Formats: sequence, C-alpha cells, structure tokens
Amino acid sequence: MKIIEVIDKIKAFHQPFENPKTKDTVKAGDEMQECTGIAVTCQATAEVIQKAHALGINLIITHESIFFGDEFTAEELGEDPFFIAKHKLLKDTGIVVWRDHDHIHGMGKPFSEVRYNPDYIFYGIMSELGWQDYVIGDKLKPLWYKLPQTTVSELARFLLDKYNLNGLRVVGDLNAPVSTVFICEHIFGGKHDLNKLLEAHKADVLIPLEICDWTVSAYIRDAVTLGSPKAIIEMGHFNAEELGMKYMTKWLPEVLGNELAITYIQSGDSFQYLLR
Repeated sequence: MKIIEVIDKIKAFHQPFENPKTKDTVKAGDEMQECTGIAVTCQATAEVIQKAHALGINLIITHESIFFGDEFTAEELGEDPFFIAKHKLLKDTGIVVWRDHDHIHGMGKPFSEVRYNPDYIFYGIMSELGWQDYVIGDKLKPLWYKLPQTTVSELARFLLDKYNLNGLRVVGDLNAPVSTVFICEHIFGGKHDLNKLLEAHKADVLIPLEICDWTVSAYIRDAVTLGSPKAIIEMGHFNAEELGMKYMTKWLPEVLGNELAITYIQSGDSFQYLLR
C-alpha cells in the first residue's frame, strides 16, 4: 500500500474536515512510495525519526508540528542550523511525516454544529486511562470525569505511571480528597481563560494542556487558601496528548485492513526535574 493510500484511508475514517487551512498535510518525504511500516507519535522529534528509521518504518504520523511551531515558514527558519539538520535527517532516512491534528480532533465547534465522530485524542486519553465508566457530559469529547474518591497525590502518581513521565507539576493541595476531574485543555493566560475560570469551581482537579500562572493557577491557589481543596495537575501540552496518539494503535489496524505494522513511539517526556 502506498503511503498516500494510507493517508487517504485515515482521512476517510475521520469525520470530513473541510477547513482549507488544515494543518494535516505531508510535512516531509515522498508519499508515493510503498509503506514499509507506520509509527505514531505526538511529536516527530529527531529522536523519534531515528527510532522509526532503525525499525525500518518509513511513515510517521505525528499529532504536532515537526518544525518548532505552526506559524514559522521554511523561509523564516531556513538559516537555523537545527532546522537544516532535521531537514537533512528526514531526507537521509527517506521518512514521510504526515500530521494528523485537525482530523483526529474531529469536526466539533466552531467548524461544525454537530460532532459525529469522537475526538480521538481525548477519547484515546479516556480509554488508555481506563476512565470510560466515569465520563460525565460529552462522551464524544470526554473532558469531565467523576472518579472514585482519591487524593491529588494518588491521582498524580497514577497519571505518572500511565503517561510514563519523569514528573508532574501540581498547583494546590496534594492531600486534598478529590473526585471530579476536568481536562480543561488550553490555559493561555488571557481572555480565553475566562470560560475555564467560570467552570473551575465545579472541579476538584484540573488537568490542562498547559498553564499560565496569572489566571487559572492563581484562582486555584486562592481557592485552596480560602478553604476549597482543589488542585491543578500539569504535565505539558505534548505530554498530555500523548496517550491519544498511543490509542491510535488500537483503531488504525482495522482502518488499514491489518495490512501494515503499526508502532507507537513515545515522544518522551518533554521535561526533566530537579527537586530541592
């Protein structure tokens, strides 16, 4: 099966994404070659590319950008030595990198009034954590959960193990008894955070993709001081979505008729920690 055929089958499986500005394009390589194997990952780092090549894989499906952000052009990065080095690595290995971002997240608002397919990143996170029975609210994009009561510390250790991380950052009370969890997506630090602030009081624990100190983090710190046991468990954007790409290995074989080997390669924890 040619790589372009693989990509077309995946797009057909997902709810159609009509936005002409989609990020889901081939980022490197010749998609007309025969596919020798597929690696799925959250971010196609240089290390992931090397590991895939060592396994004889020539297609990497990445969720996030491979060249340091969505907005920078090749012309803007052209003289950067690490852009040049990564570009050479891709050329030398012959690996094709295709980004599955918009399609895998599905066609919910603002692009469509009706969501038909799951957001397979957040659905995948739910499935990999084994939280299917605890979802409250939207089951196609599961963000809210009512777990059996635990503590912030115990929940954090559970997430450390499931995500295979070096550490986590916690804002709030490590010993607080908690049950309601809200995966609150992006916390950027501006007006966008208002809706998250207005919902934060409903949750015991917030799990964001990233945090900014001066909005929701400040809110949780004050909430704890004012007598409400709450916490934020934060691991970083790419770490947080990694399990959604790991889950891709569960549904992708059937989409492709079980014709190709599919391997999950963890991008690896974005952070190391020094503790005082």
